[in-house]
Amino acid sequence: MKKYMLFLVLASLLLSACNHSNGQEGHGIESDFPKVTKPYRSEKAIQNGDVVNVHGTYTNLDKWHQFIESVKANQTGNIRITQYTIEGDPIFYELTYNGKLIKYTFDNSMDAFGSDLRRPSTTCKGLEKKKREQDLEGYVLTGCDSKQTAQTFWFVDK
Repeated sequence: MKKYMLFLVLASLLLSACNHSNGQEGHGIESDFPKVTKPYRSEKAIQNGDVVNVHGTYTNLDKWHQFIESVKANQTGNIRITQYTIEGDPIFYELTYNGKLIKYTFDNSMDAFGSDLRRPSTTCKGLEKKKREQDLEGYVLTGCDSKQTAQTFWFVDK
């Protein structure tokens, strides 16, 4: 009986140690985005409050501006940007700000031509505007734990 109890205690400790919140512990950054299911059409993304980019046509861009203002004011906020490929597949960029740090998660798992990166995420210190592609000015993440993941974020505010 003692061996059985010891096994249960060890098993529950192991399971609780493996159960974490996507690397968010210690930063107080919680993600609360509506769940996405295939197919995730632009109409559903708009309904869920995502900032949506369908081939240069933006919807809910006011939510992006609100998020930027929240970051500038050190107030919590979150935003999911859903951009659609030429084939119509969604790519997700989720940002959650806790008043100090931004947790960024990239997800191209629904893109037929996407990589098998799963949902990599990183913690960043801020956002800034930079000129990058074709001399366009867009937002990039700064001071990130993972520069490789951070480089997947580029958002042109049209």
